[in-house]
Amino acid sequence: MLSRRITVGFSIIVLLLMLCYLDFHIGPYSNREHKIWLPRGVILVPFYLLCVVFLSREVIRILNAAGLHPLSWTVYLGNILIVMNSWLANVFQQYHLDVRGTQISEGGWHWAATASLFALLSIAFAVMISFGAEMRRYSHPGGVTINLAGSIFAISYLGLLSCFMIQLYMAYGVMALLSVVIVTKMCDMGAFFVGKAIGRNKMSPDLSPGKTIEGAIGGILFACAGAWIWFVVIVPLYYPSRVSVLYGWVIFGIVVALAGMIGDLAGSLIKRDGHMKDSGHSVPGFGGVLDVFDSLLMAAPTAYFLWAFGFVCYAQH
Repeated sequence: MLSRRITVGFSIIVLLLMLCYLDFHIGPYSNREHKIWLPRGVILVPFYLLCVVFLSREVIRILNAAGLHPLSWTVYLGNILIVMNSWLANVFQQYHLDVRGTQISEGGWHWAATASLFALLSIAFAVMISFGAEMRRYSHPGGVTINLAGSIFAISYLGLLSCFMIQLYMAYGVMALLSVVIVTKMCDMGAFFVGKAIGRNKMSPDLSPGKTIEGAIGGILFACAGAWIWFVVIVPLYYPSRVSVLYGWVIFGIVVALAGMIGDLAGSLIKRDGHMKDSGHSVPGFGGVLDVFDSLLMAAPTAYFLWAFGFVCYAQH
């Protein structure tokens, strides 16, 4: 079981790095001299949309097991709409910056405000679609509100939180995206191995019996180690213009690790309510796609906040 988990985990990391490499070189960076413009995310976003489809399917399955029966197509459509429009808003900004030469500060408030407006409008439309679909399905009192709540929950949990994955990459680049993935997964790894080795005190025995306080501390230490390697060694090596904030990696490691743990427990919370151990069987050794993404969904907005407010690194002019 452990060897299978390590093998699959390593394969996922290799796949992600390959997709990042392709997106970096197929996107706007290397084709300017050939007068070809492609937006950032042209490879990664379609892959993430596929993940969102799997995530939506698993959350719907969990809701069904818990007695909620939202209309599936509203959840799929809402999440895809939110993620796509969050990306397209950034593509619009990037096009004006790269092609038309409009002076929009990359990663600035104007950029963030416009992208956030697109995301908010998409969420509003998704909620409206959910209401309209339930109106069309309505035949008798009972169950409508709870099913509608399930649909809006799935859209908020997956679509809204996914926006920050898109925003992080589009505004700050591949190094920002990989920073949250590496720190979060280092935390998961540290919590798993330290918990197995010396874990004694249960952190939340009813919600997640396998998690221990010792494992959580080990996860934070691993996350800080990953943050140090990333921001002090890797980022300056490949991006000399990016200057790491003194001890910013400590803040990033601790805060993102804690957010990832909350995300992990949040996934456990809804699975336990549906009497399920894993969200699915799509990822051997891990369970479902949600079992891989639950910590990232909560860590992404936290990481975006730290990047946006300059807690980790800034551009040297």
